[in-house]
Amino acid sequence: MNRTAIFPRSLKYLLAVAECSSFTRAAESLFVSQPALSQQIKQLEEQVGVQLLERSGRNVHLTDAGELYVRHVERALAEINAASDALDDLSDLSRGSVSLALTPITDYLTVSLIQEFVSQHPNISLDIKEMTQHQVEEAVLQDNANVGVMFSNQTSLTTGRDELETMTLSKDSLVLASSKAVNTNEESPHQDPLIELTKHPLALLETHFEMRRQIDAYFASHGLSPRVTLEANSLGFLIEMVKRGGFRTILPGSIVASVDDLVAIPVEPALPTHTATIIIRKAAYRSRATDAFLRLALLWKLPDAFTPDRKH
Repeated sequence: MNRTAIFPRSLKYLLAVAECSSFTRAAESLFVSQPALSQQIKQLEEQVGVQLLERSGRNVHLTDAGELYVRHVERALAEINAASDALDDLSDLSRGSVSLALTPITDYLTVSLIQEFVSQHPNISLDIKEMTQHQVEEAVLQDNANVGVMFSNQTSLTTGRDELETMTLSKDSLVLASSKAVNTNEESPHQDPLIELTKHPLALLETHFEMRRQIDAYFASHGLSPRVTLEANSLGFLIEMVKRGGFRTILPGSIVASVDDLVAIPVEPALPTHTATIIIRKAAYRSRATDAFLRLALLWKLPDAFTPDRKH
């Protein structure tokens, strides 16, 4: 950005004369003719309605009004330079911010993505809010979040489908998960894998979660009546309950892979695939920081998930 181009020429000339105490030297430093410089100063004095310079022979000095005016002009120039610096910082991502709206499951899935973004752009601040799927959509539509991450299917976007742009972040298979500490090899290798879903009590997310709706649809399509004995709206709480034994749960495979105390158990037919989707408002202003996050997100890969081992 050419910072001097947006600063009025007459003010630039005034500062030069004040510094050089001479029209001649000021004109030389600015590479302009002395008459042109003098004309600009004269027009400036007419505009402000006071004499800014005292001309006595070859020497030129600021009047009292001129000293006061120059202090404010210097302050204004400093602010213009600061504004230019701030824009330069934004362009090279040395500052900026991104607000993210995540569901209680996508925040688990995107930890490695967020860590990578912070590592690459340590001066970009992230404002992360956890909310329900519908609230994520509304936050993006109302510009309360730059980027939303939610799970999607054909009916997930309810109110703002035409206003939202969607991008696939990841696809992850759901798996039946148990505590390693209590899972044994007592099951028969010839046992129907579907029995695994009904023989133990399940701890699942509440029914308003998109993932739970997918799980319930799976149960219905296979005529299963699972023992759902615990429901919660906290993924962390469910994981802790399963780790302690007594419950199994159904989670994205990458989350099971990230928890040392959990193990995936094979189920046939396989549980559904879960698609994490980025949403942004189509007409929203996208800062360089937001663009940088989106570029990284579309290159990001989920951590390797466990492949269910038939021995468990």
